[in-house]
Amino acid sequence: MASLSVKMARVKKKPSLEYALYGLGSLCFFAAGGALYYFKGMSLFLLLPIVFFLVFTVYFFTRYEAMYRRHLGIMGDEFVRLFTFFGIYINDGFNVYNALEMLRNYASPEFDGHLVQLLSDIEADKTVTPFVSFATHFDSLQIKEVMVSIYQMVDEGNGGPYIHQFQRLFGALSDQRHASFMAKKTGTLDTLGVLPLIGSGIAIMVLTLSIMEIMGGIANVI
Repeated sequence: MASLSVKMARVKKKPSLEYALYGLGSLCFFAAGGALYYFKGMSLFLLLPIVFFLVFTVYFFTRYEAMYRRHLGIMGDEFVRLFTFFGIYINDGFNVYNALEMLRNYASPEFDGHLVQLLSDIEADKTVTPFVSFATHFDSLQIKEVMVSIYQMVDEGNGGPYIHQFQRLFGALSDQRHASFMAKKTGTLDTLGVLPLIGSGIAIMVLTLSIMEIMGGIANVI
């Protein structure tokens, strides 16, 4: 299991800065708790900053994995977009190396860096290893299969059978990414539907604490 610092590095976050932000956020909650204690003494309202601090802590330290997964999803979507062009270039008679090189014109800076490394590795190593190494930057086994099919086009020539194999595997990958995209959108809408319930829950909790505080005050007076 990757350490927290490794997860931060995966999403290009500086651990020292992230820990400082967490410390600052924690200080705000402690300050809020201190202010409540100063103005209200020992009160049920002191539970609010504690609860919110716990929620903040859980969210803060779990979001890096979510950010990394989101990053992998973006990279996978870009793979599908770019290798659509790759298929076009191959059908137009480009060899694999030149077709990969042409993709750099449409790639993001990070993806371009991976393409540069792939092209360099291909020149130095004529085995399937560079293609498999390139696939490790993504979270899909299907991408690895697509890259192996591209290697076969290099190794055996980009004749008809290998083009058809690439098209079949890439088509399945494209369909899977589209289905994943639709499922993600549906999940986002479901999450948005839950937000009003969360807001209502918070409002009810505050109202309950207020009522209990008032009832406690009345009991003390009586």
